Amino acid sequence: MNLLLNNVHARMEKFVEDRVVICRNCAIMRMTEFGMKCDDRKWLDPINNIASFFKKDGWVKGCGCLCAKKAMNPNNHCVAKKW
Repeated sequence: MNLLLNNVHARMEKFVEDRVVICRNCAIMRMTEFGMKCDDRKWLDPINNIASFFKKDGWVKGCGCLCAKKAMNPNNHCVAKKW
C-alpha cells in the first residue's frame, strides 16, 4: 500500500512540475512575491508565445492565477491551452 501511495505521489509531483515548467517559459508569466503568476494585465499569442499589453485578435488574456496552485488540480487548464 505504501509503495502504491508513493507511486501516486511521485506521478502527481511530475504532473505538476511539467505544467509549472510550461508556465515558467510562457511570455506572460510574471514573478510575484507569492510565486509565478499568469499576468492578467497581458495578452498572449499562444502560437508564437509573444506577449502584449494590448488585445489582439486570436490572443488570450492571462488569467491571473498563481501557476503552481492552478497546476495542482488536474481539472484546471491553461487559458492559452498549453496544458
